Amino acid sequence: MDIYHILALLSGGLVGLMLGTTGGGGALVAIPLLVYVVGVPVQTASAMSLIVVGYSALFGAWQESRQKQVHVPAALVFSVTGMLGAWLGAHGHQLVPETLVLFLFGNLLLCISAWTFWHKHEGHVQDDPTGCAKTFSWKCVYKALAIGWGVGLLTGFFGVGGGFLIVPALMMLMKFPIRVAIGTSFLIIALISIGGVVGHLNVAYLDVILTGLVLIGSLLGLVFGAHVSRRIPTHRLRRGVAILVGGIGMLLVIDNGMHLLF
Repeated sequence: MDIYHILALLSGGLVGLMLGTTGGGGALVAIPLLVYVVGVPVQTASAMSLIVVGYSALFGAWQESRQKQVHVPAALVFSVTGMLGAWLGAHGHQLVPETLVLFLFGNLLLCISAWTFWHKHEGHVQDDPTGCAKTFSWKCVYKALAIGWGVGLLTGFFGVGGGFLIVPALMMLMKFPIRVAIGTSFLIIALISIGGVVGHLNVAYLDVILTGLVLIGSLLGLVFGAHVSRRIPTHRLRRGVAILVGGIGMLLVIDNGMHLLF
């Protein structure tokens, strides 16, 4: 095992750790890690990220379903438009220069970081089923379809799982408790990632060994992160994630902005 394989394993561990503690955000660090640390092209990194995050999220959904924290009907409806949006977003990615993709991605991370700080107290939402988690009406179906479309487009274009948007959307717009929102987001991420992978695979070359090592690291990090999330207050976890995501976003904006200008 050479240094690139070790870096791939460690990178996957960080991706899984973020996914396990917050129900999303793993792919926010996956793309920069795969491009800058492991050294793979952006298109390939996007496809690898979706595969790793998708499989890891499926494993997380299985874990959370054992605790009855996954709302399956909401996840399935959410994913209908999400998978289509992810497929379309992946094709849009191929039309944009890689430097511009990373620059836009960095700006997206900065927005997410600021948003996370602004809503840092959302983790105190009660645990009892409320809103659409309690009664999944037709109004809830329409909400899920609309949100799924937007998340899917971002998922495919940037190669991200979308959990950083799914969890807040389920909590704020559909009134899901935090634990149910995280558990449900795992299943949604796994399903939506399929559309993005299909859209990327026609042009991206995948190193099976590197992808497998990132996936193994992610699964290990996911298990550890799930235990951590039950012992640390949610608002503290989100503040830590916001700092990390904001720092990565700033580096991406500066580095790629300089390349675009000069």
